[in-house]
Amino acid sequence: MMRRLFLSAALLASLPSSVGAAEVAPFDLAGPVLRVMVTHDGQTLPIDQVPQLAAGDTIAVRADLPKDQSAHYLLVTAFLRGSTNPPPDKWFSQSETWSKKGRKGVSLVVPEGAQQVMLFLAPETGGDFPTLRNAVQGKPGAFVRAAQDLAQASLDRRRLDTFLVAVRKPIAGDPDRLERITPLLARSLQIKVNADCLTKSPELQASCLLQNQDSLVLNDGHTNAITDALSGPGVDLALQLSATPQGGLGYYSPYIAAVRDIIGLFGSIHTAKYQYIPALATLDGDAMRMVLNAAPSFHNPKSVLVAALPIVAPVRIPPLEIAEPDLSVCAQADEILLPIAGAPLVYATHYAHDLSLRVAMPDGGALDLPAVPDVERGGLVVKTGGKIPMDLKAPIKATIHGLWGFQPFDGPGIRLQPARAGTWRLASGADPARRDGNVELVGGAAACVTRVEIGDDNGRVVNWKRLAPDRITVALGDDRRAGAAIVVRGPAGFDPDKIVMAGAPQPARFSATVIARHLERPPQTTPVPILLDGNDQVPADATLRISLRAADGMRFTSHETVEISAGGSDASALLTVAKGLTIADPRVAIATIQPAAMLGSSAFGPLRARVVHDGVPGDWLPIGTLVRLPTIQQLRCPEDQAAPACELSGENLFLIGSVSATPGFENAASVPDGYPGNAIQVPRPAGKSLYVRWHDDPASTGRLGQ
Repeated sequence: MMRRLFLSAALLASLPSSVGAAEVAPFDLAGPVLRVMVTHDGQTLPIDQVPQLAAGDTIAVRADLPKDQSAHYLLVTAFLRGSTNPPPDKWFSQSETWSKKGRKGVSLVVPEGAQQVMLFLAPETGGDFPTLRNAVQGKPGAFVRAAQDLAQASLDRRRLDTFLVAVRKPIAGDPDRLERITPLLARSLQIKVNADCLTKSPELQASCLLQNQDSLVLNDGHTNAITDALSGPGVDLALQLSATPQGGLGYYSPYIAAVRDIIGLFGSIHTAKYQYIPALATLDGDAMRMVLNAAPSFHNPKSVLVAALPIVAPVRIPPLEIAEPDLSVCAQADEILLPIAGAPLVYATHYAHDLSLRVAMPDGGALDLPAVPDVERGGLVVKTGGKIPMDLKAPIKATIHGLWGFQPFDGPGIRLQPARAGTWRLASGADPARRDGNVELVGGAAACVTRVEIGDDNGRVVNWKRLAPDRITVALGDDRRAGAAIVVRGPAGFDPDKIVMAGAPQPARFSATVIARHLERPPQTTPVPILLDGNDQVPADATLRISLRAADGMRFTSHETVEISAGGSDASALLTVAKGLTIADPRVAIATIQPAAMLGSSAFGPLRARVVHDGVPGDWLPIGTLVRLPTIQQLRCPEDQAAPACELSGENLFLIGSVSATPGFENAASVPDGYPGNAIQVPRPAGKSLYVRWHDDPASTGRLGQ
């Protein structure tokens, strides 16, 4: 049912615009404490365990004020019975909290026909009790609505406070905590969470989640149901008004809407003598602590603090539901977590108490295991204490049981799976050689698996995932050797299952040979060309194409890669069909290699290639020697033919090992290692060329010139 938070038509018309538009002051001022106990059919509970009242209940209320309390408060209680039916005088009572008798409080019996109970703390004045009684009898509808909205706002505030406490809790050494628990808090408490906050760094997540606190609370049908006692033809009109921006619900959460409603209601009934201040109730045992949003005044108009007790109505049992479909629970686990959703007040209040998981035992008896709500884990935590027999053979049923206030209730049921040693086995057709490294196991109770290892004793822990109540998948990764054991561990007291793998056969190494090779150099634009004398040399700026033929019995499938490596450095590159590798046919592939672009400017030395198939590399194949070449700008010799030396200028001259005028390298000029200059002295050429040995391949020669 939609939450009925609205302003009456007359009140909407009479309120100043500032009431509808201004921000409501936060409820952050601690007020007085009341002590409240409720007795129903001979059983007594503190107020924090009582969601609703019934006719005939006995309510004991007393003010728990400081011993040095200087202001005298009159405690007034009033039962209400509808917006058009003023309560009789006998439904009001008073207690002078400063007197010996008044400090004991009052004992009230809920009369037949009552719908709400309101509590007033008013400063002592002459005629204070009749004045308050007349105010309620004169405008019962305003106080009926205030009682309902105070109860609703108090419950919404408790959901919000539960969320804030969890988010603010400091937990050292767990930076991922908020990211882990926030979705569970949102589900359990029906809280709106800004998902963007979880993308921030851990130290910024909490402050982000705590922004706009009053708008975090979402509508919750069960919370609304236990505070909603209004009915009648005026409700439809008021609901229509509540959907307007002026009514609050168009822009605000239920919590803000309720608070705005209360402020407006009390603003319409203040007098020259009294003004009414709403008090939200935070409950702890029998303590009902008032939280105010305005400081009380002891001058005219004096402040009357107003709080509400639970409504008088039939009990609304929380609609608990299992939050995870197909839930599988292990009977012999030391701890059981039951993911529960549908009733935020189970987590935010103590209305649900004495909770247990009632297990139907095989002998026909019942076993109650205590259950405790844990909002951060999003469910009920059940400690089994070893009470379920270890030799359980078949699944058994269990039901959530507890008390909602005074009313016993049963929640959803589950099935508990027994842990059985020696039942896990490889699934039919399971292949340890699967490319993704996963293997499936069947036969055991997935809910009872606590850990999976690879190896016999103290093996390596591996990841696993539940696929079905009797099926899991285990991530073996690369550890698929023959004879290795998968160890599946269960609850304490059960021997682990060991599944020995036959071992995954290693994929065959792909064998290929180079059947053709083509080298293409870019055109040389410098005045002094560089000529290579060896067929094996591969200039860094060239393009090399090699043709590879697969060995007999092997085929290229387009899933292979070709790895290229230069022996003079750690540089390597991979060719794929998307980049550099072309499958000519199932037997032949062509690899296109651009060394400078693929391996970088520091790569040199023996150039080699190998085919990688299914992650298994083949043998290296030599495909040339990578040589980096300098850029020669000019060879300048003196006109005097007797002068023995010339000057060779250019860039990267350190790539030259030595220069000679003859092919035998007699009287060669050596270039120092790492030479940074742009000119060197070289012998005068005997013809049109100089002979060069390269830094990257000293065994090969080249020529400068024609």
